Amino acid sequence: MFYKVLSSMVLVSGLIVSLSATTKAESFSYELQFDNAPTPVVKRACPDDMVEINSDFCLNAEEICLYDVDTKGNKLVGPHKEFGRCGEFKYPTRCLSDKIHKHYCIDKYEFPNKKGQVPQDWMTYTDLENAGKLLGKRVCTSSEWSLAAEGPNMDPLAYGNGYHRAVEQSVCNMDHSTKGIDVFKATSPHTPTAQLLHNLLVPSGSMPECHSKFGVFDMSANIDEWVKNETGIGYPTGLMSGHVFGVRNTARAITVAHNGRVFSWYETGGRLCKDILE
Repeated sequence: MFYKVLSSMVLVSGLIVSLSATTKAESFSYELQFDNAPTPVVKRACPDDMVEINSDFCLNAEEICLYDVDTKGNKLVGPHKEFGRCGEFKYPTRCLSDKIHKHYCIDKYEFPNKKGQVPQDWMTYTDLENAGKLLGKRVCTSSEWSLAAEGPNMDPLAYGNGYHRAVEQSVCNMDHSTKGIDVFKATSPHTPTAQLLHNLLVPSGSMPECHSKFGVFDMSANIDEWVKNETGIGYPTGLMSGHVFGVRNTARAITVAHNGRVFSWYETGGRLCKDILE
């Protein structure tokens, strides 16, 4: 049986397309060859030092703690004094409300957002806000911070599988002992106690497993981070992440007891967000 093959070459904007067909079967095959075609440029939605978050946030997530642990990770049974360190959360987290979509950029590391650099401490909310204005960024809202920490599946913890607390400093810089440290003697950044506390901080990104599912680092401990408080309770400024002593190291825990316009301490730092123009 004889098949006549027809072929042609077409050049379109640097792309050579080879067309061939048989008159019998009337089937076509295409062979693509690039003739010095320019490499497509993929435009990033966020700067290189930020992470793009494009996900839904649950306004009311049900997080159930199955048991607490001490600073060494030992399970606590019965009445105890060391609340706030949940050893394991019930899986999965349930959303008890509507979800809202959020699309924004967030710093990959704690301010000044430099991998390998110790985060800035003794910052007020106003300090962070002013830094954001200079950089074309802004302070994150509490829901933006939580979403970046918990990932798309509402993980209570911003590391590991999201449901089991790390033991001591095995994953994130938390649960240091307060023995022999009176934090209230840190009355300014230059006091000996403040220097001691500063030395407990680790460089951003130096703990490779301490990141959320979105790839945002050190959202559990190291330093507390200022956010715009959306809870409607307390001051309009809040602190999230917790610090080196293992306080509030979950994705949604927040303290709203401090006026960030004037308050700073050994524990206060932050990270910045940025709007994406849709």
